[in-house]
Parts: sequence; structure tokens; C-alpha cells
Amino acid sequence: MRRCGWAPPRRGRRSGSVGTRGRRGAAARGPVGVLAAALAVLLALAACSSGGSKGPASPTASPPAGAAPASRAPAQSGLGWASGANGNFPADVNAWATFTGRPVDVAVVFTNRADWPSITTASWPVGAFTRAAFPGQLSVAQPLYPQDGNEQACARGEYDGHWADFGRTLTKNGRGDAYVRLGWEFNGAWFWWYVRDPRAWKSCFQHAVTAIRSTAPHARIEWTMTAHQDTLPHSDTDVWAAYPGDAYVDVVSVDSYDFYPPSTSQETWDRQCHQRSGLCTIADFARAHGKALAVPEWGVAHSNSGGGDNPFLVEKMHDFFTANKDILAYEAYYNNAEAGNVRSSLHNPDLNPNSTRRYLDLFGRGG
Repeated sequence: MRRCGWAPPRRGRRSGSVGTRGRRGAAARGPVGVLAAALAVLLALAACSSGGSKGPASPTASPPAGAAPASRAPAQSGLGWASGANGNFPADVNAWATFTGRPVDVAVVFTNRADWPSITTASWPVGAFTRAAFPGQLSVAQPLYPQDGNEQACARGEYDGHWADFGRTLTKNGRGDAYVRLGWEFNGAWFWWYVRDPRAWKSCFQHAVTAIRSTAPHARIEWTMTAHQDTLPHSDTDVWAAYPGDAYVDVVSVDSYDFYPPSTSQETWDRQCHQRSGLCTIADFARAHGKALAVPEWGVAHSNSGGGDNPFLVEKMHDFFTANKDILAYEAYYNNAEAGNVRSSLHNPDLNPNSTRRYLDLFGRGG
């Protein structure tokens, strides 16, 4: 989702944005394939309990199916998996813990992406999340380059020094094991780092990963697509053409919101889950490649013909996390109240009271 860049940091949710989290235009959907459709029917009642779509062909040689994921956060939430929240500062994330009545395992943050210093060496947000202020894990969403950069220069390695600097920033602040969501939502045209040339984009990603690992060898690299967008922007190229290879990815992840169209029935849920960019397809791929799975952003949505206050979506997401908790690195509800944005907020303010009640039932202290 487009939560975007940065405004001067202020208390209360993640404001780190240059614009609002407005969404893109109509989603591009591609066929899942005959075998995926058949599996979708067979596994519909399981709500993805074992994945369900065939998933994409392996871009690289992969570990054996069922290999143990190496990048899962320790869970204190009591849910059976690590559960996170977005926020500009530890106080924002800790407020979510008070709301749910349980610890938050992962803080999801976004850098100010105005220029390279803001992206790679600034003290905020990484420096704000000391272990003393927030003992959980950190997930940092990062563009592959600032707006005046470009994919081809990145692919040539011209930005490697900047990414080595970012690794140093993580290490210096005691966050050398952070999740790093490089070039997240690359299959949506709302961010300038979207894929133009898949080969160049993958080389860009590989260069950034190699440079970060040179100075923060324990950083956990995420490859994050957006759901409901089966092809790369301005093309018919399959979204999985942008996978940079197993050697450069620790966690396969997806941001998933309730639109295009909303999941208001088991039928729509199953259909979307098994799209090329659907949750079930991504879980299947993670299992086949021995990778961890993450859903760093999810929530109900009022924008783009979203389902609004939809507790059914909350239930299905909980079912999905429960079914895939053995490979789930973490998930995080994105709490947003901005006008013109997804307006997924469940707390401060509560814009979706029915979904809030269901969330607390399932994800709260007694969940």
C-alpha cells in the first residue's frame, strides 16, 4: 500500500510519508493457472491451511520443500507467531500493545526517503528503536534508491556504497538483525522504484543486498510484493519475474489489504488467495524454497472499493496465520486513519468498530 515517504515525525501512527497512503488504479489480475485453480477448489475449506496454489515456477534452484525457514522473529505475543504494529516511535508501537493487551513482537517503520542520507544514515527511525525503548524486532521498509535515482544505475552497482552505509547504521544502533523490506510493493506503479526492466531491477536488488550484508551480515532481507497485482507495472509480465533469487532473499512477504474486490465471502477470499500475488501462492512459494513468510502490512480498507468495516477479512487473516504459523516470520496490522488513505484504523481512532471487536477477540490477549 502506498504509505509513502515522510512528513516530520510526530507521535501517533507512522507518519513517515511524503504523501498519503493512497492506492493505485485498477489492479491487474492474471490467471492463476489450471492446476492452481484445481487446488483452490480442493483446499477452499482449509483456508490455505497448507497453501493451495501451484505457485510460480522456481526462478533459481531451491532448497527441499519443507526446509526450515531461517528468519523468524521470536514471539512474545502469545498468538503462536510474531505479531507486529506500525509506528514512528516506540511509544506508538507500545500503544498498540496496550490496546491489544499483549506484547508487540515487531515494529514496522518507514524511512524518510527524500535523499540518500535520509534513507541510509539518518538516526531516525532506526536510532529511535533502541532495545531499551522497544525490545522486539525491527522491520524497515526501504526504497531501492531516492526519487532522483534510477534502476539502471542501481543495477550497475553505483549505489552499493550507500547500502553499505545503511548496514553500518543498523549495526551501530544494535539493529543488525532487522528485517529490511527492500523495494517493497515493487509490482505497483505508485512508488518510483517499481520494476521497469526485470533483469535490471533484480540486479539492483542483488547489489543492495550484497552491500547491506557486507556491513550487517545478520540483516534479514525481505522481498515484498503487494497483493492483487499479478503483473508488473505497465506490462503483462508475471510478478514473479522480479524474484531476485534465493541467495538474496530471507523472507518472502506480501502487503495485503481488503480490496480489488474485498473479501466478503469464502469464494472471494479463496479466489484472491490463489492469485499469482495472493497469500496462498506466496505461502506455497516460501515453503518450496525453504523461506520464511511475512505479511508486514494488512488491514481492512475503505479506499479503492474496499470492504470497509469487514470483520470477515480479520477472521480469514487469522485463519491464514494460524495455518501457516510454522513458516510465519511475522505479520503486522497497518493502523491508518488518514483521509484518502485505507482508513484501516482500529485504535486511536476506532474507525471500524466491528472489525476492532473481531480483531481483539482473535488477536488480543485472550485470542
